[in-house]
Amino acid sequence: MGAVTAPQGLENVVVARTALSAIDGVAGKLSYAGYSIHDLAERVSFEEVFYLLLNGDLPTPAQLTAFSTELAALRTLDAVDLATVYGIPSQGHGMDALRTLVSALVQRLPKFPFTTEGATQLGMIIAAKMPGLIAAWHRARSGLPPVPADLSFGHAENVLWMLHGERPTPAATQALNTYMVLLAEHSLNASTFAARVAISAHSTVGDGMVAAIATLRGALHGGANQEAMETFLAIGAPENAAAYVDGLIERHERLMGVGHRLYKVEDPRVRHLSGQVAALAAHGQGAQWQAVADAVAKVIATHPHFTKRQLSPNVEFYSAPLLYALGFPLDLFTCAFAMSRIAGWTAHIREQIIENRLIRPKAEYSGPEPRTVVPLTER
Repeated sequence: MGAVTAPQGLENVVVARTALSAIDGVAGKLSYAGYSIHDLAERVSFEEVFYLLLNGDLPTPAQLTAFSTELAALRTLDAVDLATVYGIPSQGHGMDALRTLVSALVQRLPKFPFTTEGATQLGMIIAAKMPGLIAAWHRARSGLPPVPADLSFGHAENVLWMLHGERPTPAATQALNTYMVLLAEHSLNASTFAARVAISAHSTVGDGMVAAIATLRGALHGGANQEAMETFLAIGAPENAAAYVDGLIERHERLMGVGHRLYKVEDPRVRHLSGQVAALAAHGQGAQWQAVADAVAKVIATHPHFTKRQLSPNVEFYSAPLLYALGFPLDLFTCAFAMSRIAGWTAHIREQIIENRLIRPKAEYSGPEPRTVVPLTER
């Protein structure tokens, strides 16, 4: 057969329009609804970004209060939520649990209409309950009781509170809030595309969310943050970085947290994540892993293997030591990603509903030439 004419992986193929985020991979720029990520990263809350993605503008103080209050009011886990947590397996990966918990949550909720309003309602419920559900599951497998939500806390602060049962420091809260802002949206990434494909087929909004969660788990997508941290743990100390990276290259293995399909320069989110890792280290959280990550970053910046291929640290690179310093278990790293990206998923599902058409690309056939069936006895 002839050569493939369509780009593999739909690379650079435009399949949707979005007003949510814009990426310039050559210049290393990212914006949400016209706002540079550098303006948003450490100046606004996750709730403000969630509101922005749903409404197209940053909220006024009154609008933010109303939105944050509504989101916080949905956090509380009821008896059925907790029964679900205790009713699923305690073993397995955190993303297995998250996928099951969100699916069960959606199954018992009223059926929301296939409208932008319905998508917003369900998206906010999932965004509000997701942290508590996965925190309760983790605490249950650790032999600990669930921590009730605190409705007076901001969203990021409450995530850490429900996970650890201790009020987080301002530095920890700021670090997680910045992380969640940076991870909230990123155009038509794999998990967002999966959600839009499901919605394009007129599956439910809940189906779209579960499809996104399942896709996010992949090691070439959200699962890279866990693998990046596993690499840093294996390196152990800054002085081991160069030899370890050389060994990976010699074995033709991939260094996770490095390289991006879109960015040909440093991912614009990296500087803010790196800064938050440094801030946590200054407060006595994760200094060793900041040093290891910085050492690996220096190797990447000068090593021919990476410079020739224009490979730089991506968003997962410093996400790993940040989440580790905040006390997230390794298998909940990608769950933290989902807690952030739920904002973008909700907004993209709304866009898909507004301009819906079944997403049905073609595949170029590469099998045998036409042939006929030979009778069974003659084969």
